Amino acid sequence: MKTVGVVTIGQSPRSDVVAELESLLKDSRTPSPVTFLQKGALDGLSTDEIAELRPAREKDHLVTALQDGKEVAVDKHAICPRVQQAILDLNREGADIVTLLCSDEFPPFRSDAPLLLPAKLLSGMLLSLSIPGKLGVMVPSERQIDVTAAFYQGLGFEPIVIAASPYAGRNAILSAADGLKGEVALVVMDCFGYNQKMKKQVRERTGTPVILARSVLAWALRQYLD
Repeated sequence: MKTVGVVTIGQSPRSDVVAELESLLKDSRTPSPVTFLQKGALDGLSTDEIAELRPAREKDHLVTALQDGKEVAVDKHAICPRVQQAILDLNREGADIVTLLCSDEFPPFRSDAPLLLPAKLLSGMLLSLSIPGKLGVMVPSERQIDVTAAFYQGLGFEPIVIAASPYAGRNAILSAADGLKGEVALVVMDCFGYNQKMKKQVRERTGTPVILARSVLAWALRQYLD
């Protein structure tokens, strides 16, 4: 039995994300059973305490969800100590590998167990690709558009970044997809709130390939667990 420790930047459990990861791993016929341990950077905090972690600058703006499904914005650097503590807690609880349920870049974290960083996975995958056109990128908040565009330009792409909260319903996703249709050669759904169903909707709406952060993480976990 292998144990995967996952850290959300919101509150745990993130059953929506973990259920899809479990399904993708099961479909891969991973030889040994897998169990998940979950921790959240906002676990145990009151509403007022969470409000104190709101973003101070646009470049540090992250979007996540609470246990009740409510969307909340947090400051990347303000939650780093809590993310680090969650990683160490999972180390102590025996996780064979730990990963973040967030595709943003973070400062280095300490971990006795192997630590899988989705942002590095996604960047590495994209750096291996050459596409005949512009790159469409979906992010949860308009406040993330400028910093995200600059990041993907740094990877050598000509990005079109559009905001659509994964917690705002189907119409928000379809509207964002319409904004990319006919303009891009590939779409990246750059948030762990986006799911397989949303990916399918965007692919059908735009007619282009779509890379989903959850799927990239599941692939990497399969490689490690196999």
